[in-house]
Amino acid sequence: MVALDVAATWTRILSVTAGAAAAIGAPGPATRVRGKAALSWIEGPWLAIIDFQGVKRCEREVLDPWLSQHAEPLLLVRHLLLAKPVSDEVFIDLTSQAREAMPEGWRDAPRPVLILAPAARTAPERRREYLDALSQLRIPLLAGGSELWGIREFDVELLVALAQLANPAERAAFRAALDPSQTRLFDQQLPAAEAAVLDDLVGARDEEGAVAADLDGLSALHPEAHPLAVYSAVERAHNRRRAEKERTQFSARTVAARLSARGFPEAADPCTPAFAERADALAPLLAGDLQRLFEANQLLGFCEED
Repeated sequence: MVALDVAATWTRILSVTAGAAAAIGAPGPATRVRGKAALSWIEGPWLAIIDFQGVKRCEREVLDPWLSQHAEPLLLVRHLLLAKPVSDEVFIDLTSQAREAMPEGWRDAPRPVLILAPAARTAPERRREYLDALSQLRIPLLAGGSELWGIREFDVELLVALAQLANPAERAAFRAALDPSQTRLFDQQLPAAEAAVLDDLVGARDEEGAVAADLDGLSALHPEAHPLAVYSAVERAHNRRRAEKERTQFSARTVAARLSARGFPEAADPCTPAFAERADALAPLLAGDLQRLFEANQLLGFCEED
């Protein structure tokens, strides 16, 4: 077992139930873009691959049984089929529960792949290993690499804590260590925290700021585009403007986005009058916002004529 810091864990549980995100990164099947669920862009559930590289052995021993016995059925309800957790080598094999729940014909076409990586424990070169492994797979589901894939990071410590607290004895000991005035609140907040974390793993969150605005704008211009593709294009357009250490390399990725591996800065064309007119019909934009949205539009694969 992993020793739990009661005060720190309780504080984290309360922060999650209050709305603090536990995971960050690419959208998943629960993500909503302009009110439309990401799942509606493609038939069937998504594939989830949990990466245990960087996760300690004692943490794995807690997470493994919790995932298979408790979390996986709940993630299946949230439209995620789980692969067996990967470690040093990225070898993808569905769990027995996932194989049983897999819809007929699901393997016959590329599906969105959501890689769940431990936050702050994944080396930059690990991204290349994901990409290489997906490119080399020859099973029908991922022949030649998945069409769409993304990386979300999860809070290892919080996930381990929730896994331990699913055990009645561990939960009772934790509860007894709390101030008596907090025990009733704990009983209410623990299931809420678990639900919030599982929802966050599948992308159920609201984004704020310029990225969210560009996501809304680009998805409105191309309502049939898949959320992973939209997010990838917006991310790359924003990354062009960031210093090297500030670039988010984990979030959305498509096969086409491998081109970004050639490095930054990338040359960008100026916004065309035709695109400016079309975008202005949605909402008035400042020049900088318009140019960024234009670049994301190009990265998505839609070029406007002058």
